[in-house]
Amino acid sequence: MEKQNNFISVLMVAISNCSLYSKGHASFDDLAIKALSALEDAMKERLEIMIIDNDLVVNGTPIRKVGLHGSNLMKRLKRKGISRVDFLKGVSLNEIKQFIVDIAEPGKALRTYPHIRTGAVDVRLGGMTLHTDVELDFDINGVSYSPPEEIEKVKDVFHSASPFKKLNIAGLEEIVVHFIATFRKEARILKYLSPVKSYSEYTYTHATNVTVLSVFQAESLGIKDDLLHEIGVAALLHDAGKLFISREILEKNGPLDEKEFDEIKKHPLYGAKYLAKMDNLTRLAPIIAFEHHMRYDGSGYPQLRINERRQHICSQIVAVSDFFDALRSRRPYRESMNVKQIFALMKKGANKDFNPFLVDNFIRLLQATLSE
Repeated sequence: MEKQNNFISVLMVAISNCSLYSKGHASFDDLAIKALSALEDAMKERLEIMIIDNDLVVNGTPIRKVGLHGSNLMKRLKRKGISRVDFLKGVSLNEIKQFIVDIAEPGKALRTYPHIRTGAVDVRLGGMTLHTDVELDFDINGVSYSPPEEIEKVKDVFHSASPFKKLNIAGLEEIVVHFIATFRKEARILKYLSPVKSYSEYTYTHATNVTVLSVFQAESLGIKDDLLHEIGVAALLHDAGKLFISREILEKNGPLDEKEFDEIKKHPLYGAKYLAKMDNLTRLAPIIAFEHHMRYDGSGYPQLRINERRQHICSQIVAVSDFFDALRSRRPYRESMNVKQIFALMKKGANKDFNPFLVDNFIRLLQATLSE
């Protein structure tokens, strides 16, 4: 990612220079040449830059610390109504020069470039563009669920875990691959959310449902290939820390007392420590395990001394899925909620608990699946 970050920095310096001076300034050619060289160094067949809400995603990987240049580039692109740029192999010096000029000059429309594609990130489901207006006039009563066999596979993988033994990563990846292949053929995603049959199986069922919902969200945002699979695996393991919480607490038939809840709040740390020791596991897994109970505004748990730490965009995706499935599942101390109630709570928590862009996207996605 260092080479991609370098290209973004050089490109933004060239754009700023062009804004301050002009394309006829002596330094413009030098900066354009440097930008093209950095681009060629950073790409293979293509370099994909997307803006999802306020996050910069390069080649499918969210950039956690975009820096001043990355932040300024996002502002420039947004002003042009652009949230996605694809640089294809074969970009010429004249193309990169014209692109820099078009981005730098206020009010100037972008033209068509042979090897540079610009546009907006579409939030889509099954090729259908979703409308922005959201109505909460539906329910899931009567929806027939089809519990996937993968729950048993997840259960087997989790049962193999211990503080001294690594997880079967290959088994988890196989489950995620199956999910992605399956619901690309079947738009009714709720069909693959399984009800909790017993309190003791909540951990496995919940992990499976959160994976389905998280991959579903991620794919709708244009995330694909390796990152999509990594989000799926990390979502499966988001509650791995609960493997180290006593069953008496996890399966308690009633609300937790303060001491018990304090113990539950340690599971993100337990999970992150456990998963961080696994060499062949995506680095997203310990991050999401640690952050999925952090909030969009920095509250939640674990509490950190460093207030400026932002919740990773992938953790934000999993947090939305986690909240939705937790509330639609019946627990020993409360009944399940319907979709209308859950969505109302999610919208109330937007900007505080959840990324508001992701909340709106999630509601639109679920609304679309229920209307088919």
